[in-house]
Amino acid sequence: MGKQINYWLNREEFLHIAQTALDCGCVIIKPGPGKTEYGQTLDIITEDSRRYYFYLPEAGSLMAQKVPFPDGQMIGYNAAGNTVIEAGFSFIHDSEKEITRSRLFVISGYYDEAGEYIARPDCLTRTYQKLVRTVKKTAPYTELTDHIISTRDSDYLQEREWKHKEYISASCLALKIAKSYKLI
Repeated sequence: MGKQINYWLNREEFLHIAQTALDCGCVIIKPGPGKTEYGQTLDIITEDSRRYYFYLPEAGSLMAQKVPFPDGQMIGYNAAGNTVIEAGFSFIHDSEKEITRSRLFVISGYYDEAGEYIARPDCLTRTYQKLVRTVKKTAPYTELTDHIISTRDSDYLQEREWKHKEYISASCLALKIAKSYKLI
């Protein structure tokens, strides 16, 4: 369990979110196969990696709690997870005309070895909330209309309109509307 906000942002727009994290005192973590990088400037955010962690030192020690996973992930539902916010930007697949969704995510807490629940620190919650406000400014909540094929019994295989609201930046919305990119 945790809190998350899903959105569609390109790398340049994501830099606003990352700058807010840096302004809050975070260290940006870039996980990678065999190598994890740490940085306190925006140049750590590159096109080849879309997933990052914003580590808040005020929330606790990360290094003593680092738990490597085979797929390159590093943070889980443990003490390290209580010190970071997962973040990323969308990948724009021009050849398939698709834009992948990304998110901000923070765990609610974890259970220690003794079975005691350790809640997420308030300082991490405040930082997460500030990042969410930045996301909402960068990718406003927008109503979208898509045409889908129904799978309901009453109108099976009939085309229907599906109205939904998403956090999407102006550049991603322009690709969706003008060039028929799909949001996935």
